[in-house]
Amino acid sequence: MFFLMLTGMIISFVVGTTLLIQDKILFGSIGVGVGILLLLFIVIYYGKNKKRRKNLDCTPDCGFPDCDAGPDCDCGPNCD
Repeated sequence: MFFLMLTGMIISFVVGTTLLIQDKILFGSIGVGVGILLLLFIVIYYGKNKKRRKNLDCTPDCGFPDCDAGPDCDCGPNCD
């Protein structure tokens, strides 16, 4: 999804700039405006999702019991 929106943003900027250079102000402005809106959407949407992600990088690879329900990163009990 990210790369699809990024590709659309780049295409919008290129088409908008090309149309602005060819003196088609209305369509060029619309193209650049769509590119700016896509850029803002990408930054805001993925900025919020980055904060919501949990750190689940660790995989439980040990047979030791773990006191919390999270992944066991250190192969030891987390019963502090």
